[in-house]
Amino acid sequence: MRCRLRFQGRRTPRVIFAVALLIALPLAPAFGSPVPDPPALTFLASGPPDPGPADTNIAGGEAAAMSDAPFAAQIAYDTAGARVGCTGSQISAEWVITARHCDSARLQSVRLGSPYLGVGGSVRKVAARYPSTTGDVLLLKLSAPHPGQYASLSRTFPAPGSDARVFGWGDQAEGSGAMSYQVKAAGVTVAGQGSDAFGGLSVRTQSRTGHPLSGDSGGPLIVAGKLVGVLSTSSVLPAGNPSGFAGLYNDHAAVSRHLGWIAVITGVGPS
Repeated sequence: MRCRLRFQGRRTPRVIFAVALLIALPLAPAFGSPVPDPPALTFLASGPPDPGPADTNIAGGEAAAMSDAPFAAQIAYDTAGARVGCTGSQISAEWVITARHCDSARLQSVRLGSPYLGVGGSVRKVAARYPSTTGDVLLLKLSAPHPGQYASLSRTFPAPGSDARVFGWGDQAEGSGAMSYQVKAAGVTVAGQGSDAFGGLSVRTQSRTGHPLSGDSGGPLIVAGKLVGVLSTSSVLPAGNPSGFAGLYNDHAAVSRHLGWIAVITGVGPS
């Protein structure tokens, strides 16, 4: 199921997820100047039609190497780790963080250590799921440890104007349903605070070199090498992929607001 916000001018945020995947699964402190609040959420059974030819990378951005985000994880809806629908971040050998709206009875595995969609790296089954009650955050316990480089949790909310990067395997164009084969990155700028899909505190960002789409949900927002947010919603792109993204915004569930809860569940604290 896709969650989209009613149209208001050029900013039409939505909860981003892999639309085709969900259709196929039956079970499946304030800073700076305020940014306008998004309108109320509405739900659509499917997204808009394919707007046309897509970029080689998702709505701009750039192909990334696994060394750019070694903690990036593919959230899959089968045991083989092939039916990827969301993005996440590994925060310890046994724990991955993603978006609560990605949760489903069909969420079964996580692929780690591979830049390529649905292949390579290592797959771990999901042993347990812990959704936050105060925002769009979900913790996944892996069935077996996976050693690697983990995302460091930020203890602070980033200042407006901070440069940031987002990572994910999401769709290559609005409504296309075709996820990127290689993990990609895009530059964004912290705009202030907002609300995530469940009313929790968010880090609101303005897209700059690219814009996240369906499938990037739960992906990391990185500022100064720290995980500061989990992607929750984004503006809907106009028809096609524009040459610029300055009028588009995103909301990322604020990691700093969830630190105590994360520590209780996982034993992982900020660094």
